[in-house]
Amino acid sequence: IESNANAVPINHHHHQKTKRMSILLETTLGDLIIDLDIEGSPHLCRNLLKLIKARYYTNVLIYNVQPGRFFQSGDPRGDGTGGSSIYGLIDVYSSSDKANADADTHTDTDTDTDADAARNNEKHKDALIRKSQKRFLKSEGRSLNPVELREKGRMVAMEMMGASNKNNNGQYVKHTIGSQFLITTQSGKSKALDGFQNSDSHTDNSSNTTDNNSYLSLGKVVEDDNEVLAKIDGAYCDHHGRPHADIRIIRAHILHDPYNDPEGMSHLLSSRGIQLMQPSDFHNFKSSSQSSQSSTNDKDGHDHAECAKWLATSSPQWEHPPEEIVEPRIDASQIIMDQDLDEEEERKREYEAQKKQDKSRAVILEMVGDIASADMKPPDNVLFVCKLNSVTTDEDLELIFSRFDTNAKAEIIRDYQTGESLQYAFIEFTTSKECNEAYFKMNNALIDDRRIKVDFSQSVAKVWNKYAQQKRGIKPKSTRSSSNDNPYNPNNQHRNGPPRHYNRNHHHHHHHNNNNN
Repeated sequence: IESNANAVPINHHHHQKTKRMSILLETTLGDLIIDLDIEGSPHLCRNLLKLIKARYYTNVLIYNVQPGRFFQSGDPRGDGTGGSSIYGLIDVYSSSDKANADADTHTDTDTDTDADAARNNEKHKDALIRKSQKRFLKSEGRSLNPVELREKGRMVAMEMMGASNKNNNGQYVKHTIGSQFLITTQSGKSKALDGFQNSDSHTDNSSNTTDNNSYLSLGKVVEDDNEVLAKIDGAYCDHHGRPHADIRIIRAHILHDPYNDPEGMSHLLSSRGIQLMQPSDFHNFKSSSQSSQSSTNDKDGHDHAECAKWLATSSPQWEHPPEEIVEPRIDASQIIMDQDLDEEEERKREYEAQKKQDKSRAVILEMVGDIASADMKPPDNVLFVCKLNSVTTDEDLELIFSRFDTNAKAEIIRDYQTGESLQYAFIEFTTSKECNEAYFKMNNALIDDRRIKVDFSQSVAKVWNKYAQQKRGIKPKSTRSSSNDNPYNPNNQHRNGPPRHYNRNHHHHHHHNNNNN
């Protein structure tokens, strides 16, 4: 293991200030950004970065969730028994070229596709990795202190799990750190790693307290905008701790890597189908019209060279790692959980429920004969106008709204006893086009010293009138000039049923003549 003294000097343009070394985990439920503990655990962080560069974490399972504590991942096998350090990967890929060539010679190309051959090759290498002497790292790094053991978002290097890694006393063998890690999901006393003990963690035989040396720091979650940790912590799991819906690390991204690659890294990347970008590739993303000073160009060139160390133009793509031995389950992204519904979706559900309720009520009204149809809707060519001056007349409104439609008809609603205006009216247009134009241009217009309000009519009185007349065998009038044919005239409401827009406080069940019009 190379020491941190061999790291590449970085960022000479910013007063020798070292950049934070960070990674981004893109999971099924959202993204996590983690600042790595490069000072406390440089060797472990270097191993993690190079594994990410080798795309070792692509679509690996989150295979164990301990509610209120942590989740575990980083094992391509998916059961806690797999994984390797970057040195184990390099060792196997470097030493198995001839074996792979021989295997390719005997491959039946008529039945195996390129994808199948690649998966079989990875499975073969996984078997070799499990026998490699360089598979694991020593358990050396900064141990979490008692305060950190209770903190949410702590990323910890894990030693390999599984019965094959236990000694005769049932304890896990130390110095078996490969690619696995855990991240704590809650904070507080008896949360996270505070006092945690189970068969999967190292404990001291003479004490009931947790052995802090088992928890070596890798970093801390610094951004979790989508509450990913809380979602994972609340996942439904089986008795082994595996979520019933698969949650995966879709990709892991390097945000900064100051370390030199270990020997053999280039061959490893090439063997895994990873082609890194070249600094010259970044110029294709720059605008041809961009003008920069020479110092800026120098800085850009330096940044491009740094980014080219880990950004790739091609990398392996698979739904789950070829080494995975557990049965795949439904993807968590395909399940819509109630707690994950956003406000817009919730409003949509409430709106749909209200529509169904309104529809049911309308059907009942249709059954009892109170409305012509459950699907009855207000006309789309009628405007409702309110806040009128009491002196405004029908003729005034027709004259004003004739600018939109010369055939516009205005009906001011009046008290059927006094004949005085109730200061609201309905304007009927020939088509909905004129109606829409008047709606946008006449709202808050000044008529007879009053600011009127205009909206689309919600009245179904006209439709209801026609329906009621048909039921009573009354032939509709051929002209709208008569007050008896005015669907908005309250004088007609006592004959045809209750008004749909009229003030019910003015409605009485007694007969009157048409002189009140």
